[in-house]
Amino acid sequence: MELNGYPPSGIWGPAAEGLLIVGLTGGIATGKTEVTSRLISLGAMVVDADRVARDVTLPGTEVYKRIVDEFGPEILDTNGGIDRPALAGKVFGNESRRRLLNSITHPAIFAEIIRRVQEYGERRGPGEVPAVVIDAALIVDVGASGMFDLIIVVTADEETRIRRLTGPRGMSEEDARGRVASQIADSGRLASGDIVIENKGSIDELEETVDSVWDEVARRARSRR
Repeated sequence: MELNGYPPSGIWGPAAEGLLIVGLTGGIATGKTEVTSRLISLGAMVVDADRVARDVTLPGTEVYKRIVDEFGPEILDTNGGIDRPALAGKVFGNESRRRLLNSITHPAIFAEIIRRVQEYGERRGPGEVPAVVIDAALIVDVGASGMFDLIIVVTADEETRIRRLTGPRGMSEEDARGRVASQIADSGRLASGDIVIENKGSIDELEETVDSVWDEVARRARSRR
């Protein structure tokens, strides 16, 4: 497993012992954001790994300083924050640079995710579902599937994903196909998935599916107690 300093399974801590730790993953333009939004509306505790990544790289943090030292001030925006597209441009297609960036950011991201899980475990009310959903696109890519009790995979066929990227997101078809191709194939994620959400219909159909999935997650979480 390509953990490279990531915490092993069981590291969630005593406060999380009664929680079902759920990983939510999916490739670009599969609809994972919509799934997350629906879960939150249903009352799920969701930790967004992308939001955490932004928090741990804010100006003044140790991770921020290391990124600037390694990749140069040209990856900063006009306010002195990290310009994510500029940074992505530095590592896209360069495996050694991508691994370097991951070695700087991923341990800090995982540590903060763990802290938030533990915090929820400590403050969770008696009526709340004893589960935390970790929304992270790269769970399978970085070999971290073993950290989770349950993996939910959001998937969509490639042409649907390309249409979403070239439509609302305004990418060129070449860029869209490049972004899809740069990620692990859906087959790799599906092999690690316990529950699969196939997002090929309307938003109403997706929400209905997510509602059913959350009911199942809640059932499993409460049955562990």
